[in-house]
Amino acid sequence: MNEKRQERKALLLVLLVAAIYFLYLVRIVLLPFALAIFIVYLVDPFVDLLISRGVSRNLALILIFIMVVGIIFLIGFIVAPPLIEELNALTNRIPQYSIEIQKIIDSVTHKYQRFKLPSTFQLVVDNLIKRVQNIMLQFVERTTEVIIGILSRFFSLIMAPILAFYMLKDIEMIEKNFWMLVPKGSRKDIKQLLKKIDKVLLDYLKGQLLVSLVVGLLSILGLYLLDLNFYLIIGIFAGIMNLIPYLGAVFGTVPAVFVASFKSFQSILGVVAMFTIIQQLEGSLISPKIVGDKVGLHPIFIIFSLLVGGELLGIIGMLLAVPIAGVIKVIINHYISRAIKINKGES
Repeated sequence: MNEKRQERKALLLVLLVAAIYFLYLVRIVLLPFALAIFIVYLVDPFVDLLISRGVSRNLALILIFIMVVGIIFLIGFIVAPPLIEELNALTNRIPQYSIEIQKIIDSVTHKYQRFKLPSTFQLVVDNLIKRVQNIMLQFVERTTEVIIGILSRFFSLIMAPILAFYMLKDIEMIEKNFWMLVPKGSRKDIKQLLKKIDKVLLDYLKGQLLVSLVVGLLSILGLYLLDLNFYLIIGIFAGIMNLIPYLGAVFGTVPAVFVASFKSFQSILGVVAMFTIIQQLEGSLISPKIVGDKVGLHPIFIIFSLLVGGELLGIIGMLLAVPIAGVIKVIINHYISRAIKINKGES
């Protein structure tokens, strides 16, 4: 009997590894499904709310779907034309930015070479200038890659709500099939764990997304008033980066300062002042009211998780780091408390 159990566990492990490897191979096509699951996770509570008010599931889904699609089209109608215009302008401007960066580097090199510096110190300065040059040029190249990536994945963004609709439609069947795979003896414990994870994740995501939306809108408005080029792209980027605690504020400010540096020193000061005011508002007023301390993680662990996420998956990893760390904390606490209860029962 024990041998059969061991064989089943080994088979399940092999199947799990094979499934993970298969998902890795087809990772490029998984984006619409990942976005659809995210939409389902956020929208399902509203569907349940309508059902509890006496609305049928199909009608609730249709109402929610109409609302989501309506919001997407409204945003697209208002935002898409100027955003596409800015993307085209930025794409055309990137070669010019590269040339201007090269001119600045050459000017700095020419000025410092007039001083008779020790050869060792001069070598250090030369290496530093080359490093700064590479970083700036890489930033411009990465910006181009991100723009092309967003445009190439536009189909995924359109497909996600449609996939989410079908997932929500059959969610009861999906849940039923999932629980059939879980051993009966473990179902109660896993349900309790998933409930805790759901609470932490849903509260954090809803709050953090709302805060990032507010920060993004304030950034767009502020950059528009400062008459900065690409205010829409930079403002949206700042809102997305605000999902990253602590470091997101810096990441969101850098592109604005970069663009302002080609305009005037006063523009740089205006951009820095504006983002400082927004971050003060976000840190002292907006976040405490909307998000609070939903994941319950110490700042040291948040920074550690951000560094690990950034090392593994770059910006995407940093965006996912805090929610994943929150889930890991819930899982650890759940099984520690469970072990304590078992030990107390035995004693």
